[in-house]
Amino acid sequence: PEGVENEAQEQLAFADRILLNKIDLVYGDDTIADKEDELQRIEARIRAINGAAQIVRCQQSKIEPTGVINIGAFSLDRVVEMDPEFLNEDGEHQHDDRVTSCSTKFAGEVVFSKLELYIRSLISKVESAKNLFRYKGVLAVSGMRQKFVFQGVHMTFTGDFRDGAEWGDGEERVCKFVFIGRDLDHDALIMGFKDC
Repeated sequence: PEGVENEAQEQLAFADRILLNKIDLVYGDDTIADKEDELQRIEARIRAINGAAQIVRCQQSKIEPTGVINIGAFSLDRVVEMDPEFLNEDGEHQHDDRVTSCSTKFAGEVVFSKLELYIRSLISKVESAKNLFRYKGVLAVSGMRQKFVFQGVHMTFTGDFRDGAEWGDGEERVCKFVFIGRDLDHDALIMGFKDC
């Protein structure tokens, strides 16, 4: 809505380091002819918001901790230069209350064919999928020893059964996930998975 701050842009603008995560999605997308050019185009958009921050490419958020922890990069002078009202406690600062997260964990398993249909229903409509900012989860699937791990952003969904991530003997099989987005119907999301 007008007058409400764009949280993603604000976080980019104030960042000292920016992790450009999920680059594997670019390399894995056969519709993108020049992968490096696409990544440079994305980085140029980020630099238009914050030209001072270092951009670090990564996959599955894997990065050397020394590159982001205890680096002494925060500069209050730089923040105040970008936003002179930053220290003004009386200034207006309105967040979009429609952005929420929905998470749950429940014992049991899902049926894979039902899960596929449900995921497809969530991400196939552009109008609703654009409000799914980020989601991820681990699910127990009926008949499968491996855990089904998924993640996504908007309409981009990845999920697979993970070798080496198997349910242990005697381990309770559970389903857990988190969605972050705008105008989420929490009850419908949770029931959608439980109905699988």
